[in-house]
Amino acid sequence: MSGRMECSDCESTAEQALRASNLLLQALTEVQTEFIQGQDVHRLFDKLLSVLLKLTGSEYGFIGEVLHTPEGQPYLRTYAITNIAWTDELRAFFAREAPKGMEFRNLQTLFGAVMTSGNPVVANAPDSDPRRGGLPKGHPPLRAFLGLPFHSATEMVGMVGIANRPGGYDDQVIAFLQPLLATCCAILQGLRSERRRRHAEEELRNSVESLRTLIDGTPDAIFVHGEGSVLFVNPAAVRLLGHEDQEQLRGRPVSELVLPGCENALTAPSSVSAPREARFRHREGRQVLGEVVTVPLVSNGQPVMVSISRDITERSQVQEKLRANERMASLGTLAAGVAHEINNPLSYMLSNLRFVDDELAAMAESGEGMAGERGREVREALKEALSGSDRVRDIVRDLKTFSRGNEEQRGAVDVRAVLDSCVNMAWSEIRHRARLEKVYDEVPHVSANESRLGQVFLNLIVNAAQAIPHGDPKTHEIRLSTRHEEGHVVVAVRDTGSGIPREHLERLFDPFFTTKPVGVGTGLGLSICHGIVTALGGRIDVHSELGRGTTFQVFLPVDGSPGMQPSNSAAS
Repeated sequence: MSGRMECSDCESTAEQALRASNLLLQALTEVQTEFIQGQDVHRLFDKLLSVLLKLTGSEYGFIGEVLHTPEGQPYLRTYAITNIAWTDELRAFFAREAPKGMEFRNLQTLFGAVMTSGNPVVANAPDSDPRRGGLPKGHPPLRAFLGLPFHSATEMVGMVGIANRPGGYDDQVIAFLQPLLATCCAILQGLRSERRRRHAEEELRNSVESLRTLIDGTPDAIFVHGEGSVLFVNPAAVRLLGHEDQEQLRGRPVSELVLPGCENALTAPSSVSAPREARFRHREGRQVLGEVVTVPLVSNGQPVMVSISRDITERSQVQEKLRANERMASLGTLAAGVAHEINNPLSYMLSNLRFVDDELAAMAESGEGMAGERGREVREALKEALSGSDRVRDIVRDLKTFSRGNEEQRGAVDVRAVLDSCVNMAWSEIRHRARLEKVYDEVPHVSANESRLGQVFLNLIVNAAQAIPHGDPKTHEIRLSTRHEEGHVVVAVRDTGSGIPREHLERLFDPFFTTKPVGVGTGLGLSICHGIVTALGGRIDVHSELGRGTTFQVFLPVDGSPGMQPSNSAAS
């Protein structure tokens, strides 16, 4: 009978285990289905905790997520926890905090040992367990504790803690609860994935809003266009063209935004470091000068072009005034010498004309003809007067060319003729300092503005002269040369003057930088020269050696070849 009783007990235990497993699996299936349907997560974990306590015979427990502080310390945030509050104050605290999750950060506890070790913690005699942190006064007694972590492939996701099962906890209970741990882990991983998705969406919304704020607030005009039509413009673009709102520009052909010949600035990709200029059509009929960078992008799977333009109309006007002021300053520097150059031929012109007048009057009284000696002297005097008038005419012509106002107009320019004009104006600076040598190779014309090139060359020639002291012009030389090199016309101005210190070469083209004494020069000459040359697609190179002179080389493209950055170096 005892044998039959023992067998009956075995069958009863097996049936209980089977029923417990079925109840657990049924609960897990229901929770997983409700999670997929979007049910409240705290309610789902409350259901799991209730089933967990019932099937294990435990008095209280919790299910929580393991998170980490910025310093890497783990802490627990509950999704379900038994209300074991023993005072009215704690009951109120539980009612307020439990629905949103309670946090526990003390790791010197039995559940803290689970988080720090990542392993299950079984404490069937917690009073003597060294991992126990103690209980606050009034806390329900702790007679047994089981803490089970659950992990993803890479990290601890959360843990389950239950307490006070009669007879304690063992490996059989831990094995029984594995499906529950897997379900808890899957739900929390789903929650984390959802949190990451919502965070990414929020970040995307914030980025879009920030980008929209940036686009709407930037002072630069932004045009987005595709297949030749405007798709989007920002408020700055509306203001640039003088319209009232964005809808007035949307859908318009890009070619209508700019003057003929400027379309390429909007339709062809460009470099951020090398923006192009374009003349936009203002609604009121005037022109707006813009500095444009155009880049290709993909929007909604379609290729588009984004053109960013900055209004440089006012800046261009200021630069033009600076160039004009510098040009006038150069003329001021040369004024005394130019006056002297004109005065000399004027003097002998007047002298010769008076001589001719006197001689002709005397010859008329005497009835003498032009075939005699006196007639020959009169003709010689007239020839000298004509030569002097040609000299005055050349100087005035060069001054007129140099001071010409329409600086936007370009044409085919012979750099050798421009150099000769500059020499005429700077001759008073040159002749007492150095001998002049010209080595002109045959070179093609360049597309440029004659007045602007004259400003560049005159500045370089005057600088070369001023680098040489007054005294003995036979010991010094200023050499002007031209050559054709790899699609560029190269103009070189070389002097045998004092040279430029190495530390100054890097700043040579900076605005207002000068090595001349205070009151001599503005420090804008070379900066303006650099701007003129680079605007033509060229560059200026400088080579210098202290005590042995300096060579400036101006490279100008013959056929619109792309420009290159300036190179400053001291000779070794």
